[in-house]
Amino acid sequence: MSAGLQPEELFQAARERAATLDVGRGDAAVERVRAAASSLFARIPEPPVYRRAEDPSRKAAQALLPEVEKVLAEALAAGRDPAALPVLDKLVKALLAHGEALCHTADGRLEAAETAWRKAQELERAAHPTRHLVTAPPRPPPVFEKESGASRYDPRPAPQATVKLVCPNTGCKRVNDFAFLTSHPYNRFICPACKTPFLAYFGELRGLEVEVRRSSKRYFFTVDEVGPAGTTRIEFEEASGQDFPAARRDLLAFLYTEARELKVVVNLTNQRLMWVSPAASCFVATVAFGEGAPELVAFRAYRDDVLRKSVLGRAFIRGYYRFGPDVAAWVSHRPVARSGVRWVLRRVHGRLTRSGFA
Repeated sequence: MSAGLQPEELFQAARERAATLDVGRGDAAVERVRAAASSLFARIPEPPVYRRAEDPSRKAAQALLPEVEKVLAEALAAGRDPAALPVLDKLVKALLAHGEALCHTADGRLEAAETAWRKAQELERAAHPTRHLVTAPPRPPPVFEKESGASRYDPRPAPQATVKLVCPNTGCKRVNDFAFLTSHPYNRFICPACKTPFLAYFGELRGLEVEVRRSSKRYFFTVDEVGPAGTTRIEFEEASGQDFPAARRDLLAFLYTEARELKVVVNLTNQRLMWVSPAASCFVATVAFGEGAPELVAFRAYRDDVLRKSVLGRAFIRGYYRFGPDVAAWVSHRPVARSGVRWVLRRVHGRLTRSGFA
């Protein structure tokens, strides 16, 4: 990319590149493009207000043009899937506007760059499915009451947004609509199905780091709390091996039981969720043998050394971590069933130990 590049030249290069790309189909392709675009948007500088020699903003814009071409090409290629087009159409428009702004900035056309950049900001917000849910409405001017001499601010009810959440309580997991206050990150709900309370923490994703370990993943979420709050970091270890697609500014809900135990993370932007399975979880076997029993070592070793290495094995693990707590709760209240499960698992444990899993 050279200085003096016109926006249409950038867009034509992206279209030609898109014609040669195969980025896949379906939700996975859309989420990859969304994440790449979100990361790019976070690094796009505002155009400078006046010209100067060796302007760092112009240099930064120049450096970003190849990435804009790459992400735009990927978005156009993914958009060939008719099912993905409704989601990606607004994103492509935001990428085009940002690309135009960067071309103008890199070549010193600052007035045109400012106009394109402001348009890109609006299109970027419009492209994000849930950004509007937590955008604070403008506050009206204060109202002065002559009779009382008091002033009051914003007489309207607190703004709310309705989202779909899953009940995190064991044995329920029903999905329902819940209205939460967008001025507060913490909300308490009562599940209409099981009548059990649970807690939800809402925030916009600022950054996500994943540390892959031998038998689990360590997640580090940095989120901006909804409402006039601050930024916080949420860390936990998760053992099921599931993926959790998310992009910057996605609206997340962290769902806890009333005992403050994190059970589910819901991405309200793409409707993906992750059931949080502690790294040491072995639900049914723990009910059968007891917490800390030596038999659990063999089952966990088999999970890590065999099941995790195959597609079917990983699918089994995901299903086990999804439904295992409910099965364990059912077994724990039935002595006859617990005895039968223990009998079966002892024989499985014997075969595992003879195979070297101990």
